[in-house]
Amino acid sequence: MRRNIGTTMGLTILVVLLMPIEMLLASPINSMGNVASRHTNWYDVDRASNLLNQMQNRAFRVRRQVARLQAQEVQLGWQVQADKLSRTKRDIDVIGRDLVRLDQIKGKLEPWQKHLLKSITPELHEMVYQEDAAIHTGDARESRFALAMTQYPQNLGMIYRNASKMVRNIGATTQYVAAREKMAALKQNTATRRS
Repeated sequence: MRRNIGTTMGLTILVVLLMPIEMLLASPINSMGNVASRHTNWYDVDRASNLLNQMQNRAFRVRRQVARLQAQEVQLGWQVQADKLSRTKRDIDVIGRDLVRLDQIKGKLEPWQKHLLKSITPELHEMVYQEDAAIHTGDARESRFALAMTQYPQNLGMIYRNASKMVRNIGATTQYVAAREKMAALKQNTATRRS
């Protein structure tokens, strides 16, 4: 009997402690809409989540490659820089293809996925623009020292910043939604135990 009272009191305290957290977490989701929608297709939602994870991984790889280019800018020959930039461009192109796929199924996605898609699109557009500008500048200059005196370092910096934003946005949003879903499951579990 004492054990049941202790368990009941513990669960009650847990619910009381978690309720204010739910209230605090509720406001950002309202700006994105509900986490789950009745009009979504779960296959497409799963596919979109996988594409978003792949985009995050590719953006992380772009960020890492550009960071290396920035660190070794004057030490690398222009041919090596052009090769590394072309690898980065391939990754950015794949992110772009994934974004097009997401846009094609946008009507079947969760509200938070639509919001995330809307927020990362400008970052990708900026990365594409800066990548093209960096490649064009690199093609026009065949000297690593002449390259350092152009807009090239700023192009690399902008690619790095936008890739970082994309990694952060996708990561923070997916972690937030996962935490929100766990909170809802915990709340449901607690309500079931009370009954």
